[in-house]
Amino acid sequence: MTTIAERLRPARRFAVESPIAGPLMTLAVVFVLFSAFVPNFLTVRSISGIINAAVLTGTITVGITLLMIAGEFDLSVAPMMAMGGFLYARGTAEAGSVPLAILLALLVPAVMGLVNGLVVTRTRIPSFITTLSTLFIYRGIVWLFSGGQMFQTVEKYLIYDIFNGRLAFLNDMWQGANFRTATLWLLGLVLLFQYVLVRTQFGNHVFAAGGNPGAAGAQGVNVRRVKVICFILSGVMAGFAGILLFSQYTTVRIATGAGEELKAIAAAVVGGTALTGGSGSIIGALLGVMIISMLRTGVVLTNLIPADNFEAIVGVTIVGAAIFNSWIRSKA
Repeated sequence: MTTIAERLRPARRFAVESPIAGPLMTLAVVFVLFSAFVPNFLTVRSISGIINAAVLTGTITVGITLLMIAGEFDLSVAPMMAMGGFLYARGTAEAGSVPLAILLALLVPAVMGLVNGLVVTRTRIPSFITTLSTLFIYRGIVWLFSGGQMFQTVEKYLIYDIFNGRLAFLNDMWQGANFRTATLWLLGLVLLFQYVLVRTQFGNHVFAAGGNPGAAGAQGVNVRRVKVICFILSGVMAGFAGILLFSQYTTVRIATGAGEELKAIAAAVVGGTALTGGSGSIIGALLGVMIISMLRTGVVLTNLIPADNFEAIVGVTIVGAAIFNSWIRSKA
């Protein structure tokens, strides 16, 4: 006859060994507390708003998390996102070439990421310093490309609805709902990169490059190449975020994406990704994005602090999550 302790052993093992255990428990606690004590939180309108607010940051966080697991940072994703948005906007609204617009919106930020990766791996300048520098350089390039002007169009093309249109079959079921196709794109990316991370040789190399690059190199892992690829993927995700943004709002400006890099890093940390590299999860990072988005909605609805001062809550959340995740790793 099995004892209660033996029955609970799988759950206990999951709690201390799974990288998503911490953020999953945190998300559940925050959801239950807000549902119980915050008026109008548990409504379709609020839930769809939480999800929509998480999409753009979540898309960037996918690339940032992969890079952080490899032991690096990228602070230059904001101008990459803006560049992707401008290229996509002009290609669809002015040139009328959708395939070329999508290709350029992904390719140019990928090249920006490649430059970051080459500088970091060839000069050994810390990625924090390198990408902080390219943040300003790339923003200047975006300014030159855009002429310093915001781009906006009133035309609505089918491709915009494909990337970030309303999910009519869901929105028609519930009054006040505003679910969008961008959510499906984000979920697809999360599942794809999670599979790559945990089921492919490249994913194993990412963990090895971030966890112990010296040992990884001794085992034949090309650490430089792995990190450069992660920088490129971070740029691609930023460009795709620009596509999603313009598809919904049909406007893009130089400052588009400003601050998203810090939100993405925060979400990755809250989602269980180690700042030192070698540990993390794409699904956990998505949970981190959802936690921050849920906190924002809950704080706004309770009117505890002004919405513009929400960054203070994010700061507290990061510290709390880092302590909690560190405790879980120590138990593992």
